Amino acid sequence: MKERKGFTLILFAAFLLGSLSMAATSYGESVLEKIERTGKITIGHREGAIPFGFYDKKGNWGGFSMDVGKRLAEEIEKEFNKSIEYIAKPVNPKTRIPLVANRTIDIVMGSTTITLARDKVIDFSIPFFVTGTRLLVPKGSPIKDFPDLAGKRVGVARGASANIKGLRNAIDDGLINPPCEIVLFDDHTKGFLALKQGKTHAHFTDASLLAGLKQKAPNPDNWDIVGRLLTYEPYGFIIIENDSDWRDFVNAFMIHLIKSGEFYKIYDKWMGPNGEVPIPMSEEFKTFLKVQSFPE
Repeated sequence: MKERKGFTLILFAAFLLGSLSMAATSYGESVLEKIERTGKITIGHREGAIPFGFYDKKGNWGGFSMDVGKRLAEEIEKEFNKSIEYIAKPVNPKTRIPLVANRTIDIVMGSTTITLARDKVIDFSIPFFVTGTRLLVPKGSPIKDFPDLAGKRVGVARGASANIKGLRNAIDDGLINPPCEIVLFDDHTKGFLALKQGKTHAHFTDASLLAGLKQKAPNPDNWDIVGRLLTYEPYGFIIIENDSDWRDFVNAFMIHLIKSGEFYKIYDKWMGPNGEVPIPMSEEFKTFLKVQSFPE
């Protein structure tokens, strides 16, 4: 009996060591090494974050961040001089960070705000977009700014921690008094649906995403985007923590995209005057992009 127990312990120890060895091998390589080895890159994209990642009326999945993702895959092909399969994987505010942290996804290219809290568990690319949070309400709503949310029901995407924190700070600071009720949804499209059905009084998120929701609504004129810019929201692409080779490659790619002018062409396609959601690029934003485009 003792021999059998001893043998069982040996088998368990061997299994444990083998598992640890496999984990070390997998986690010991950088994302670039993994992509070269597998010939695949898995990029997380949003499905309801217009114009960064969404489905159009024909059911096609596309957007600004998806176009940039395809270009990243092409640059990796040039780097390794081999074909790389580009795999697009859906993410939402709740799953986007965990899926990068556990290495299921190599990078999330969507509409994620860079925050110090998030930076403790994952890394970010250089910022590629800047916005702030406002409110989407039915046209004619008495809600014109955040103090008007007092006692109302406000929709927010689950996992959008920067948005939720901004709203809670407004409550704690007395800007919304009595407090509003924060209602969480899996994504912005579900939150907007609840607003249409009268289950909430307003939906709260980044102004750029609100513009997309309004633009793609059956009757855009039935909705208003109101309120001051409550928070500052710089967007970055989500990258695994402590992988400087991968982060450097992504940042160099973004800088070259900006310097070559291709970034502005992709932006104009989705957010220019004739784009899906016209969001004029201010001179301050152009300066912001130039400032972080470091010399070669």
